[in-house]
Amino acid sequence: MAIVTRQQDISVHVDPISFTADIEVLSGNLAQTYNNDTKEYEPDRGAVPCLIMPYVVVSDPEGNMNGKQALTGVEWYEGAPKQDGSNRISNNSDYVISDSSTPKYSLKIKKNVEPNTPMQIFAVFTIEDTRKNTEVKFERSVNLYTALYDIKNYALRVNQPKSWTIDPIRVKPNSTGKWYFSITSRLYSGMTPVPDENAAYWWQINVDQTGWREPNSDELALCIFGKKGANWDKTISFDARFFRNISFRCLAKYYVGQRPSTSDSSLSVVVNVSVQMPKSLNVVMRQLSGSKISSDMTTPVSFECVILDNRQVIPSEKDNLFQITWKAHSAKPGVQDKEIGGGRTISFIPSTLGFDKKYAMSIYAEVKLYAVTALVTQGKKVLMSNKKAVIATKYE
Repeated sequence: MAIVTRQQDISVHVDPISFTADIEVLSGNLAQTYNNDTKEYEPDRGAVPCLIMPYVVVSDPEGNMNGKQALTGVEWYEGAPKQDGSNRISNNSDYVISDSSTPKYSLKIKKNVEPNTPMQIFAVFTIEDTRKNTEVKFERSVNLYTALYDIKNYALRVNQPKSWTIDPIRVKPNSTGKWYFSITSRLYSGMTPVPDENAAYWWQINVDQTGWREPNSDELALCIFGKKGANWDKTISFDARFFRNISFRCLAKYYVGQRPSTSDSSLSVVVNVSVQMPKSLNVVMRQLSGSKISSDMTTPVSFECVILDNRQVIPSEKDNLFQITWKAHSAKPGVQDKEIGGGRTISFIPSTLGFDKKYAMSIYAEVKLYAVTALVTQGKKVLMSNKKAVIATKYE
């Protein structure tokens, strides 16, 4: 009779893929103009729809999945997906989701957007990772907006893109730690800038699509700058740490003599800002010491959590953007995972974990990503320390 060895598992390592994912415009335009004189949209999406489609381009170190990938499913939403799915888009007079090859899953938008009221179209889409036989999910969005046109020869322009994404990984804080950004609006008559003494400006914000409003006193004191007394300057500045999705709307009016107190909104421009961590982030763990552990499990061990963005290591000076928690796991049924520390590295002696030595144990890092910086409140009051508002970083 043959003697058979004990079975040994073969460990298969699959290098992580990097990818580019977004939504492209196949035809039509994300922007419209509403002609206030003719009361018509240009273009009118009822006649010239806008066709958009998600895409994913993969770079595979092993060369098995390189290039543009076929989508296995797409869900479309008007605005960020709600838990009850009530804003999920289906075929109707405003939208058509293709079920054919033109291409499949593309969204035809026939809806006209109200002037100066941006609308977000959100897509949740998947591809198959053929190397692991698993699905990979992506979330991306685009903004549709309509500018207002008047026959008068005045126009309002800004020095920033209408849709603007700020990546916290690549932000360079100023000397006080602020993520400081500015938007400058300028009123023109034809191609000529209107002198500052003849142009009045007003700024409004729309935070997380809750509606247009004036910045409140806390925001003006802490994170939005540009108001001088009762009047706004043509430039507004903001600390991007305190926002995730915010739109800035500038209103302007030409005048001679006394500055007007209000605008009729006939001249306005909108800039949409999204502050979000990159979707390409990945984390891996490597062991620094203690690869051979004594039978009594008193050998010190240490591990490091490495954070990558498109295979580039995120430096430690960006650690404030991550909340790293180390946890230990016992294979013994019914034993809960144990939190054992935080930070990029962890060092410990396995025997101190208190797990049953007869069962295998393992360690892993749980990494939460930066979400937003917010005021710390107690009830409706903002907590103060040394006459300054207390702020804290939130992670998710």
